[in-house]
Amino acid sequence: MDKLSQTFLDSCRRDNGRILRGENMTRIETFVDAAFAFAFTMLVISIDEIPRSPSELFLLSRDIPAFIISAGIVGSIWLTHATWSRTFGLQDGVTILLSLGLVMLVLVFVYPIKLVIQATVVYLSVTVLGTTILETAIFENEGWANGGVASLFTYFSLGFMVLSAIIILLYLNSLRHRQELVLSHYEIYFCKRAILGWMVVALTAVLSCIIALVVDDQYSVYAGYTYFSLCVTMPLAQRIYRRRQPEYS
Repeated sequence: MDKLSQTFLDSCRRDNGRILRGENMTRIETFVDAAFAFAFTMLVISIDEIPRSPSELFLLSRDIPAFIISAGIVGSIWLTHATWSRTFGLQDGVTILLSLGLVMLVLVFVYPIKLVIQATVVYLSVTVLGTTILETAIFENEGWANGGVASLFTYFSLGFMVLSAIIILLYLNSLRHRQELVLSHYEIYFCKRAILGWMVVALTAVLSCIIALVVDDQYSVYAGYTYFSLCVTMPLAQRIYRRRQPEYS
């Protein structure tokens, strides 16, 4: 890869200290965007049936909270890749390989995300809120018995481990090309901060997986509770590392 010219860098827009080297969409970015758009359609509340009465409509509407949360997770993954792509604009072989891996993972992982969120919404609404308004009879399926919950959280955690690894590798690839991309001190800091954040996600997934594998079935729900710790650990890690933030113009 040739070093980017100063003329090109001067022509790029800036955003919070980052030079947007990849604002012109590449074929790989277009493909990734299309794959994520398809993933969103797979999260649709009722993709295989149309409600034929008000009661059926209200019943299907119980999945709206799970759909919103699941779509938020998938959307945040897309935004992460889009932000990385717009900032660095890499099109090397490693980028193509990792982007294709991300697409395959998301398309495979979209249903586990939806199932986990559906189960979580129903479980919390009944046990914490004490209401059955969001009850969808999801736990009536026999597959939830005999370690089904633990198996689901193990599957879910493995997916998040791989996802974290792909995104971390994308940022490491950017650091590998720091000279060719002419990265500023702030942009190097930005990469390392993103890597730190996704390492926290990966370690949380590892902890959740361990809990799911070692505890009894009645305690396997704690494997899911582990992810709520991200609301504390991620901002804390970012805040601690922000002390190293260099100034940018």
